[in-house]
Amino acid sequence: MKDPAFGEDAVRALATVESFARGREYLRSGAVSGLERRSNRLTAEVEGSEYTPYAVTIELHDGGVAATRCSCPYDWGGACKHVVAVLLKYLKAPGAVTQRPSLDEMLESLDRQTLAALLVKRAEADPALALWLETEMAAGVPRGDTAGGRRTTVDPEPIRRQAEALLSRRHSRRHGWSDHGVIVDEEAFSALIGKARPFLEAGDGRNALKILESVTEALVQAWREQADWDETLHEFVPVLGQMIAEAVLMSDLTPEERDDLMVRLDVWQGMLDGYGLDDHLQVAIDALEQGWDEIGLEDVLAGRGRSWPLSGNGDWTTARLTQARLRVLEISGRTEEFLNLARAAGSHGDHAAMLVRLGRIANAVDYARKRFRSAEEVLQLSRLLKGTGQIDAALEFAERGLALQGDDGRSYEAIALARWLRDTAVLLGRRAPALVAARLAFERSLSLEDFEAAAQLAGSEWGELRSQLLGILAAAKYAHDRTEIFLGEGMIEEAVRSVDRKNMLSHPSDAVLMRLAEAAHASHPDWVIDVCERMACGIMDAGQSGFYELAAQWLEKAALAYDAAGRFEDWITRIDVLIEKHRRKHKLRPLLAALRPDARTR
Repeated sequence: MKDPAFGEDAVRALATVESFARGREYLRSGAVSGLERRSNRLTAEVEGSEYTPYAVTIELHDGGVAATRCSCPYDWGGACKHVVAVLLKYLKAPGAVTQRPSLDEMLESLDRQTLAALLVKRAEADPALALWLETEMAAGVPRGDTAGGRRTTVDPEPIRRQAEALLSRRHSRRHGWSDHGVIVDEEAFSALIGKARPFLEAGDGRNALKILESVTEALVQAWREQADWDETLHEFVPVLGQMIAEAVLMSDLTPEERDDLMVRLDVWQGMLDGYGLDDHLQVAIDALEQGWDEIGLEDVLAGRGRSWPLSGNGDWTTARLTQARLRVLEISGRTEEFLNLARAAGSHGDHAAMLVRLGRIANAVDYARKRFRSAEEVLQLSRLLKGTGQIDAALEFAERGLALQGDDGRSYEAIALARWLRDTAVLLGRRAPALVAARLAFERSLSLEDFEAAAQLAGSEWGELRSQLLGILAAAKYAHDRTEIFLGEGMIEEAVRSVDRKNMLSHPSDAVLMRLAEAAHASHPDWVIDVCERMACGIMDAGQSGFYELAAQWLEKAALAYDAAGRFEDWITRIDVLIEKHRRKHKLRPLLAALRPDARTR
């Protein structure tokens, strides 16, 4: 087995501070079992709060972590504690990893008859596999030589049954229930919807509709039953509405087929309206009602109209219908009509991108300079220009975009544009624009990541740039990484002043604050004592047994500060008080006792 190309710091970066601390605790308690590796896939089980262990799957790439998945319901950002525990065991106990051959290696020597027999045998015992195979065979991929379409019609019945199974947890890879209801395998459900995309790309709207209608019917019914506790499932509804609209616009449906689909869409939308999802399917209904026959659209497509919609009062559903029409025009190769509609509708990013794809680079850049108002538009076009080999145009356009007046300079899009220019210019050896972008990236994000990137890039010019960046950081009203940056630069006084002591108790696993406490124990002993004892007592008084070790680490830092302040006898008194106060907490007491030195040896 190759050694992992990542370490504990990389695992820490994947998770929140709390998840990392809990994951390490899970590892120490022996909760991880069955750790196996097949090619680039790690799997394991982790004992948790449920009777059934959680199943963890980790995809590796070039020795690093590419993706993670756990059967637990955690969904609050970053990797869960179970994934952390598995990764830490993979790093710290390589002997516990059982190597298995990859599926390709296992199956490559089998003939067709033997492989078919294995599938049949497994499918007889596993309804999930049988239904999955049936779904794959029903949808397949679009084939044929006429408009890229498939000659046979997709069978919607297996698609519908698979959607129902995924939405009801049956045959799902994520087994279990949340506090309120069933856990849906959203990844698998999204992949099922995605089976319509190849048909849309091929211009085969009829077969795409077979898939989309079946999935939508199952989703609407399932969502009504889960609406009271749904947090993300509703997000599939507008996606389906948009795809149905595209399929309708590229299909030559008969009047009877249109009426039938309209009735079903109206019913589904009516069912959703009562649960707060008004108009989520309206774009598909509009596509059926208006198609390509909306008043004035023909003139706009022909370049005779200057604005769209004609009323000038487009809403959310109008904009979505325009996007669906643009998508169908692009797929159909109707590029001039695409350009005319995009320009009239104010879809300037789409218009410029099409000009680039047509090789009309100068026209695209000129158009964008006149009409772009957001960093997001600039970034998308810059990436497209670079992807088509227009390196100079991409860098020059991105530089101009950094100075846009119509965008919030601290928006995520503005930060992303500055980072893209910085990284791209570095790779191309263009140091001047890279430095400008590096400074702007930090000024807009105030992040440690961008501070370190600027330092690495600046070289001999770092002294002057460092002073500028630290001045910007000190003057900012809010900066998430302020304390960590000051600490990393050895500016202990500034780091201490930057700590929000009112809210720090809500983050007992704050690794940066703990590092600061260690660094400041000699120069600011009273501050360190106060902070560390408040953090430790917050854990101990609340009886958070999973964090008792963390509480002991805070008290270790307090002890250093007591000693630095010449108050070691006070520390002995303080730790004795804590030992007595928490004497009934059997997991905590030995941790506290270990912190009490023998005063007679001092």
